[in-house]
Amino acid sequence: MNLEIIKSNINEAIASCDAKLLRKCFYFLKTVLPITQIYADYFDFFAELLNQEKFLELGGGWYFLMLLQEMVLNLSADEQQRLLPALQIANEAFDNINPKIIEEAIEQAIASGEEMQMQECANAILATMSMKNYFPEYYFELIITLLKREKFLASNGSWHFLKVIEFNFQVLSDAQKDNLLPLLETSYSAFTDWMSWFVISEILGQCFADERAFEILCSLKSLAAEEPRSLIPHGFEHIARESRNEDLARKAYAELLQMRDDVSPQVRDEVQISLAQISN
Repeated sequence: MNLEIIKSNINEAIASCDAKLLRKCFYFLKTVLPITQIYADYFDFFAELLNQEKFLELGGGWYFLMLLQEMVLNLSADEQQRLLPALQIANEAFDNINPKIIEEAIEQAIASGEEMQMQECANAILATMSMKNYFPEYYFELIITLLKREKFLASNGSWHFLKVIEFNFQVLSDAQKDNLLPLLETSYSAFTDWMSWFVISEILGQCFADERAFEILCSLKSLAAEEPRSLIPHGFEHIARESRNEDLARKAYAELLQMRDDVSPQVRDEVQISLAQISN
């Protein structure tokens, strides 16, 4: 797709207020072109778009940052001075983004099956939380709703949203933690990639790290499926190594020792890795 066609599609999306088409254009560019070429071929065009209120209302600030924010690291001082004013406009627009834009983008990402799109949506939520000492309820409820949807759980890249929780665990309210915890158990086996199982095991063992999380890990270690079961030792390892509750740490270590007899070689290998980490 040539330069002029992309520009035409972007202009069409803005004119028709089609946020989905606009995202498709930016995702296409991010997928097929190196950032240096995007900057060389599109910067002036995008900088002009930042002056259009309709573009910003459709999430344009986010899409500009998605493509060009990292470019500033590759530029000379003079070139940075050219880019920085546009980045400031884009950041200010993103700070005021309608959360519905991100929610709609998540639906588009799930339908696409593209991990890059899922990651960009998760990163957008992370960015909205920068410098906040709380987890915005809108985005928390959005993630909670996603954790109840089979299509999301089976989506490529769904684990990026678990990382949003993990990175911001300390700012979750007690009520939010109580809401989240049982869903980590019920959704665990419905995820389809090892990274999701790993992150949940880490959230349980390192973030919650309490009796409730321990009981969930004990329940999950009995899963019939080998691969999700093989990531459970990692959660026990964190409790055994890091818990200030000595009784709980001993119980987690005892569970690891029991898992040495698991029928699965993969599970037994993970147990040995965790035991070695505890010994170090």
